[in-house]
Amino acid sequence: MKRMLPYGSSNFEEIATGEYFYVDKTGFIERLERVKFPVFLRPRRFGKSLLAEMLRCYYDLRMAARFEAVFGGLDAGRAPTPSRNRFYFLKLDFSGMYAYAEMDERELKRSFDRHVAGALLGFLHHYRHELAEAASDVERLKGALHEDAASAMGAVCELVAGLGGQIYLAIDEYDSLANALAVRYRHSGRDDNMYLRILGRGGFFRNFFELLKAQTGSAIHQIYMTGILPITISDMKSGFNIASWVQLDERFSSLLGITGPELDCLLDEVYSDYPEIPHGKAEVAETLRNYYDGYRFTKRGPHVYNPMMVLYFLDSLSGQGSFPDILADNNLRISYQQIAFLFGQNLARASEIITEIADKKAYDIFTPLKISFDMVDFKEGNHIAEGLFYAGILTHSDQVNTLRVPNLVTYDFALDYFNKLRDFHYQGGDYALWVGAYKRQGDAVALVEGFFRDVVQKYPGQFFSGVNESFYHGLFFQVLYNHTEKDIYELLPEYNLARGRADIMLRTYPGQSYAPMPLHDLFELKQVPKEASDARFEARFEECRRQVAAYRSGDHAHFRAIAVCFRGNTDVKVEILPQP
Repeated sequence: MKRMLPYGSSNFEEIATGEYFYVDKTGFIERLERVKFPVFLRPRRFGKSLLAEMLRCYYDLRMAARFEAVFGGLDAGRAPTPSRNRFYFLKLDFSGMYAYAEMDERELKRSFDRHVAGALLGFLHHYRHELAEAASDVERLKGALHEDAASAMGAVCELVAGLGGQIYLAIDEYDSLANALAVRYRHSGRDDNMYLRILGRGGFFRNFFELLKAQTGSAIHQIYMTGILPITISDMKSGFNIASWVQLDERFSSLLGITGPELDCLLDEVYSDYPEIPHGKAEVAETLRNYYDGYRFTKRGPHVYNPMMVLYFLDSLSGQGSFPDILADNNLRISYQQIAFLFGQNLARASEIITEIADKKAYDIFTPLKISFDMVDFKEGNHIAEGLFYAGILTHSDQVNTLRVPNLVTYDFALDYFNKLRDFHYQGGDYALWVGAYKRQGDAVALVEGFFRDVVQKYPGQFFSGVNESFYHGLFFQVLYNHTEKDIYELLPEYNLARGRADIMLRTYPGQSYAPMPLHDLFELKQVPKEASDARFEARFEECRRQVAAYRSGDHAHFRAIAVCFRGNTDVKVEILPQP
């Protein structure tokens, strides 16, 4: 029977015991046991919920009879720790609480209390046999659970401790609600800031975490939390100052994410089960590397792939025999408002960083990444690089003091975000006409002229007094990226060649019968200011022609060389150079 790709599933037990592919991360369980109260931060769609479910299956005392079936063939099953299946396991999933951010404070607290109460009721039902000797206490407790989350949690802890047990607590997306409130109230002062009130002394969110902290000496054995940003715990101050930040710990650099060797093994297994896949394994591996690889969460750790996106891609490849039409589903994106929050109110500094990232796909940082910082720091724009790092837009590079954009999917997101933050928009224009003419007839001149008319000239004229070539490169790449089929065309910016680096390389994958016509093009884009003279414009264009002509050698000798030069937003020159 062919195994399935578990894209979108966080049901660890089903994945481990069913006909699914799985990259084994259970070997990290023993390492996590060496850390008290770990907080593990990673960007969206990195498998945080699946990891929390793995811990549930491992530590839940009611799963003891299933241990061999679930973990027998995995690393944790081959070398289990003494703590396996020893605890009452409680999972609190805060991932959907962002929706509460629009409520007033009273309704917000009621909704939080009800959410926690629902989890506690499920906990009491799950352990009804183990709690049978305290059945009367359980029944009395059920009636009071909805009154206050902290009080309810405390009562459950006392109940479990009274029976000689301990709780292993996992909180998934601990900061979902707080982050949404931080975004909503980012322009508010302290007096009317609900985010600061619920996390400040006496606030209901802080009260809940203070209760958890107090119970770690008795009823609660371990607290494992996932999230995206550290500001929530930072703003609770002493409310939960027992957290161990492990997101930058080298021991856990590949706890989530797929390493290169792990991907090689996964592809071997997928191609073994699905030999009919029409794309070669090497071609698929290269595509996955360009679009989903490149995240490095610690300075010396390995690059890792976004696991959910790899599964998303391979699920389409194995099920439909083709690349997905959209290489990153919308669940990967974070909102424009959240990105604006990361940049804070230091608009001048934000503009500098935006420009540097757009120009270099990287950002130089000469101080260590901060593990902990609060909302005030964010509002003042003091930790923009950290915010982009935790959101997955920047990651460690091979160069000291340089963060970089990890891959093409993230680069496309970054261009979208940054244009939005700059308040630059382009719309209208017949993209289908000029992109279609390029794909059907190879008309690169129509492509460039359409791009110039319908995209570049939509920007305000004063903007072009300060732009450089990276602006044109980024926009042109983004248009092609969003209007070409990824299983037909390979599209790469800043493509390394034997004789230099082309601004953009586009080629048709071999054997693509669906391609209207084979395209193999190298684009070089230059620019001069809008006030430049005709002579300067012409000289720059000639420089562009010579440079792109020199790229054609070796494996790329048969590629077309396309020279493009812009003069601000007033003129463009484009030429497809004849074959030598």
